[in-house]
Amino acid sequence: MSNNSKANLAIFIAILSFMSINFSFIAVPSLIGIIWLTTSIIVLLVMIILLILLNKQAKNDIESASIPLEATITWWETSSSSERGIIFYLVLSIPQKGKQIERAYSTSGGIGIVELTQFLNQHPFGSKLTILTNGKDLKVIVLEEIQLVMSNHGEKLILERFHKSKKH
Repeated sequence: MSNNSKANLAIFIAILSFMSINFSFIAVPSLIGIIWLTTSIIVLLVMIILLILLNKQAKNDIESASIPLEATITWWETSSSSERGIIFYLVLSIPQKGKQIERAYSTSGGIGIVELTQFLNQHPFGSKLTILTNGKDLKVIVLEEIQLVMSNHGEKLILERFHKSKKH
C-alpha cells in the first residue's frame, strides 16, 4: 500500500473517530460511554501520529532523491480536475542494470500551467531528461529542471493508459 493510500485511510479513520467522540458524549455517564470515548480518543491520537510519521517519511524520500540520472521521456499526458488542479503523468525509460526499464510517475498540483507547458515544449517524446532519484527503488523522482516531485503512485494504471494511447 502506498503512502498516499495509507494517509488517506488514516485521515478517514481519524474523521470517523472524531465523529465517534462526539457521539460518545451521549453515553458518557455509563461505563460503555466512557470506554467508547476513551477508545475513540486513542484511535484519533494513533491516526494523528501515523499521519505525522507518514509526512516525515515522505519528506525523507524527497530529500534522499539526490542522485542524478539521465532518462528518456517515453510519453506524457496532462489533465486537470477542480479538486487536484493539474495532473501530470510521465513515462520514462530509465537505464538500470544495463537495461532500459519503463517507469511511470504522476503528480498533481505543485506546478503552474505556464511552467508545465514550457517544460513540455522543451521536452518532446524521446528527449533526454535529468532526474534526481534515491538510487534504490525509483519510487520518488525529482525533475531537476523544474524541481517537481513525482511519485510512482498509480504506476500500473498510468502504464495501461500509455499502452492504450500507443494503440490509437
